[in-house]
Amino acid sequence: MLKAILFDLDNTLLDFMQFKRETARAAAKAMVKSGVQEKEGVLYAKIFKIYEEKGIEYQHTFSDILYESVVNPHMRERARQAAIIAYTKKKFSLIKPRNTVIRTLSSLSGRYQLGIVSDAPRQKAWQRLVLAGLDGFFYPVVTYNDTRSEKPNKEPFERALRLLKLLPQEVLYVGDNPSRDIIGAKKAGMITCLAKYHTKTSEEENVADYSIEKFEDLKGVIENIDESDR
Repeated sequence: MLKAILFDLDNTLLDFMQFKRETARAAAKAMVKSGVQEKEGVLYAKIFKIYEEKGIEYQHTFSDILYESVVNPHMRERARQAAIIAYTKKKFSLIKPRNTVIRTLSSLSGRYQLGIVSDAPRQKAWQRLVLAGLDGFFYPVVTYNDTRSEKPNKEPFERALRLLKLLPQEVLYVGDNPSRDIIGAKKAGMITCLAKYHTKTSEEENVADYSIEKFEDLKGVIENIDESDR
C-alpha cells in the first residue's frame, strides 16, 4: 500500500529554470549599470557557461565573471554586490510553485506522508520552499548536505526511507529528470513517476513506472497505484 510520496524540488514543484534565467538577466543588467564594460547579453551567456561547467548551484558565479572582466578591485566589488542584490530581489518575486501544486499537495497531505529529495544545498532548498509557500507540506526534506551524494546515487533516497520508516515499495518518487530522479529512486526500490512537463522525454529515456503531463495528473497515478494494491 502506498504510504508516502517524495518529490524532487527544482523543475518538478518549481519552475527552476525560468527562475535561473530571469535572475541571471537581472544580475547581468546590474553589472552593466555598475560600470562593467561588457554587453548585458555577453554577461548573461557567461553566467550560464559557469552554470554548465560548475553546476547550477555554484555559489561564486559573479565573482568568477568579474575577476576576468574587471581589474579594479573597487569596481569589481561594487559590481559583485550589485549583481547579488539584483539576483536576490528577482528571486523573491519569481520563486513560486507551478500551477495546481498547492491545491494538489493539499488534497494529498492528509492521506500520505509527503517529502523532498533534492540535490540542492540545504539552505537553498529550504529558502525555495519557504518563498514558494511549500515549507509546511514536507517531512522529510533530504538535501545534498544530508548525504553529500547526488542523484542518481541511491543514498539520498535511502535516507528518506529511513526517516519515513517505510519500505521502498510503499513510496512513490516524482521527478523531472529520467537519468537522475527516476534511475536513483529505482535503485532504492521505489515506485517512480516522471514529470514530463519540464522537458520532453523520449520513450527510450522514460524508464519510470508512471508519467504525468501536468502536476494535477499525479492524483490519477496515485489512484492507479492504490487500485493495483487491492
